[in-house]
Amino acid sequence: MSSPVPCPELSIVIPFLNEEQGLPLLRRSLAALSELPEGWELVFVSDGSTDGSVPMIEEWASQDKRVKLVVFTRNFGHQSAICAGLDFAAGRYVGIMDADLQDPPEVLLQMYREACQGGWDVVYHARVRRQGSWLKRLGYRAFYSLYRLLAESPVAADSGDFCVLSRRAVEALRALPERVRFVRGLRSWLGLRSKAFPASRPDRAAGKAQYSWARLLALALNGLTSFSARPLRLATLSGFLLCSLAMGLACVYLSLWLFFGIHQKAPGFTTIVLLLLFLNGLQFLMLGIIGEYVGQTFLEVKARPTYLVDRTVNLEMAAPLEPSSRKQP
Repeated sequence: MSSPVPCPELSIVIPFLNEEQGLPLLRRSLAALSELPEGWELVFVSDGSTDGSVPMIEEWASQDKRVKLVVFTRNFGHQSAICAGLDFAAGRYVGIMDADLQDPPEVLLQMYREACQGGWDVVYHARVRRQGSWLKRLGYRAFYSLYRLLAESPVAADSGDFCVLSRRAVEALRALPERVRFVRGLRSWLGLRSKAFPASRPDRAAGKAQYSWARLLALALNGLTSFSARPLRLATLSGFLLCSLAMGLACVYLSLWLFFGIHQKAPGFTTIVLLLLFLNGLQFLMLGIIGEYVGQTFLEVKARPTYLVDRTVNLEMAAPLEPSSRKQP
């Protein structure tokens, strides 16, 4: 009878999408690390890559059994890829990092040591300085400010998915039933012992960013609507205030008509047009907010798996198409 394979000390989950140019740089960067724990593994998750990145990882995995690969049937999104990595990672600690070297491997090792020494369940990267265009930096700042204002369990400013999790934190995340995933928000919601690890965030080493403005906006909306009902309360409050304002203005105009005959003067066409435009715009905004929540409910009720696996390398899999381990409660 063969002895059981020991669990690795550290699993590093690396989701990627079309990173053919960046993966050789990542491999050299990981090979240069001299302080990896004795037991470690790399869990790459291909989120529907169509370039040569998957064959590159397969070739790497054929040389080193500690390199493992999960290939999706199609693109399911970055957050789903992270969740798949957590499902397959077996380490006592699990690190999450991107493949573009904006999440430096040496910083991940520092966070791992911090988690081990301090007994932290979550050590997350807090960006001291972010590279990139001023417009994107402004957008991130606006999102985190709005998120802290609205969310019931806000995340720290400029803290992305780059982190190290204990096994307890990983299992708690995997047990959550959401289909619409916002990992950094879920991580904060757990309320486990967490610590920020400040460090600068460099620009990507090669290739181009896969997160378009549309995907960033969708991620932001998912984050805001997944962790707070305050936007809905804002819609209710706005409706109440507008109704009160309309009733107050009606009383004012009625008084002017009865006592001053203002109705015989200029009809105020511009005022009416501006009010109509404002009120119609506000109505569409409130309907949009409600629609975001309805859309999330629609996705959750269908209870489809967050991803489907086409094949794996150096990992055991029971079926050709293996869904996420999260079950409907």
